[in-house]
Amino acid sequence: MRLARLEISGFKSFARSTTLEFTVPISAIVGPNGSGKSNVAEAIRWVMGEQSMKSLRGKRGEDLIFNGSDKAAKLGKASVTLVFDNADGRIPLDFPEVRIARKIFRDGTNEYILNDSPVRLKDIVELMARIGLGETKHNIIGQGEVDRWLLSSSRDRKEILEEALGLKVYQLKKVEAERKLATTETNMREVESLLREIAPHIKFLKHQAEKAETRESLESDLKRFELVYFAALFANIEKREDSISQNAMPVERELEVAHAVSKKLEDEIREREKNHVKPDDIASLEKSLQAVEEKRREMEREFGRLEGRLIAEREKFSRPIVRITDATYIKEKLKGVLALAKTVAGDFAEILRQIQSILEGLMGDLERGQVEEKPSPESTEELHKLEKRAEELEAALLGVSGEVDQARTALRDAESRWRSSEADLRKLERELREAEEKRARIKSQLERATFERERLLGQRKELDDEMGLLGVRRESLSDVTKDDIAAVSSTQELFKKIERLRGKLEEIGGIDQSVVKEYRDTETRYAFLSKELDDLKQADVSLKELIATLEKQIAEDFERGFKKINENFNHYFQLIFGGGKAKLIYQELGRHKVDEDDQSQPAEEETEYGIDIDVDIPRKRIKSLSMLSGGERALASIALLFAMVSVNPPPFLVLDETDAALDEANSKKYANTLADLAKEAQLIIIT
Repeated sequence: MRLARLEISGFKSFARSTTLEFTVPISAIVGPNGSGKSNVAEAIRWVMGEQSMKSLRGKRGEDLIFNGSDKAAKLGKASVTLVFDNADGRIPLDFPEVRIARKIFRDGTNEYILNDSPVRLKDIVELMARIGLGETKHNIIGQGEVDRWLLSSSRDRKEILEEALGLKVYQLKKVEAERKLATTETNMREVESLLREIAPHIKFLKHQAEKAETRESLESDLKRFELVYFAALFANIEKREDSISQNAMPVERELEVAHAVSKKLEDEIREREKNHVKPDDIASLEKSLQAVEEKRREMEREFGRLEGRLIAEREKFSRPIVRITDATYIKEKLKGVLALAKTVAGDFAEILRQIQSILEGLMGDLERGQVEEKPSPESTEELHKLEKRAEELEAALLGVSGEVDQARTALRDAESRWRSSEADLRKLERELREAEEKRARIKSQLERATFERERLLGQRKELDDEMGLLGVRRESLSDVTKDDIAAVSSTQELFKKIERLRGKLEEIGGIDQSVVKEYRDTETRYAFLSKELDDLKQADVSLKELIATLEKQIAEDFERGFKKINENFNHYFQLIFGGGKAKLIYQELGRHKVDEDDQSQPAEEETEYGIDIDVDIPRKRIKSLSMLSGGERALASIALLFAMVSVNPPPFLVLDETDAALDEANSKKYANTLADLAKEAQLIIIT
């Protein structure tokens, strides 16, 4: 796992969105004074959940938001995002890349985001603790903070060391377990108090409940006897109804047969009536016959007239036509001469000969006084038309005659079918009357059975009314078996038992059911609280075992880690100072009382421990850390920092101008040490 990049937007001097990529083990952030280098370290500290505004060089939350400049307006929010490469799965999230973001608005509202999902500050702190980055931010050494570990109190040094060793996650689990343990013990005391309060009351309620149980037993017997009593009465009624039904069954079947016969006859009559030839159909056929006959007569009359015209026309062709040579005849001949005279084309001599021939013929006709003419082409054509029309009329007349014959045949068939259908309908109607008379006789036989059923139905209603008064539901009778009914020798004896049970119930008197309910509720509550107390006791034991396990784990890991850090502290101290000695001393600071929520219990005392630092610089006699110079304190702090990092390397280490107090020679030693340290952890150096 490594820090892949840092995304900053609107945080302090970062007005624009800025992304810093960390692709190598050692990344250096350089720049002149006031350029915002330290703001990078503070952005990392802030997104990891830092709540102290003093550590972020501010007083209020809005001091972290870009406040504007001559070239840019102030912003309304700031956001910082840490992006981790989680390919090795060190962060306990099933993502190859983990994004931790924090936003702040000018109204002071903070938002925490994990992989684009809103989360709580507590979730961020717990996640940081799991990967070795706790609340003290020991992996971020701010500007001027290089010697803060040396100047811290023994108690703070112990806390920083525990966090560097990755014990914070166990401590958080221990605190959570202790909180649950305190809650569990409080709940145990409350449950025990409730059980002591309930015990006397439940004894009284139990006596009342036993009395109620006796009454319930009697009521149960009474209810059972009443059910058997009514079931037996209903069984007798049903037995008589079955007898009536058995006797009526053959008659009902006979009625069904008669009904079926009547229905069949009715259906057949309706079907016959549907297909029956109606008088209107016959009248329609007669009307059609008259129309066809009238059509034939009309065609015969027209054919007669046409034959007369044909005879007259044919007579014209049988004798010659003699015409008198009057002025009209002469005029027609002269018109022909004039037509030839007007002819332009052709032989002129031939035209004169034709004119001469016409005039000679005309002179001969005038001498005779008359002339014979042949029929004109128009007369011949008219004769042909009349003959053709006569043939058509003759053919049509034959067709109409056939239609007349068909219409007469259809009329005779319809009249025959009507007479036959009328006879069948009369026969079916007579059979239907006989079937209806038979069905009426059968119905009369069933009316007596119906009357008996109605009487039994009245008895059923009386029993239902009686059951309603007693509060017995009809559905409950289904619980009574045939054996229960068979065991009843006499319903009168059973009724006497019922009366005796009612008398006993009157002697006991009424029982308030709320008391029984209260007993059951109280008993249930007592059992629930007892089980709850057992569960709480088991939880108490489990939590104490968990706390003991965590304390043991913390103590063992602290002891091993403390020993390694002490060895590495001395190693780096000698490497940096060229000799001397340095060691961490685990010492008892005193005892103090532990706060208890229960004031009745005596407060327990707990031993408190801290860590002191003892250094021996070559060629100097040092009695306390306060006697060290600024550069010596910085070097000693760097040695302690490198010792902690080498034992439990954090994912990354931010060093903000930690070499400011070092001279050239010590700076070279510092650089060489950083090169070795880069093999263990990712370094981000601001210088």
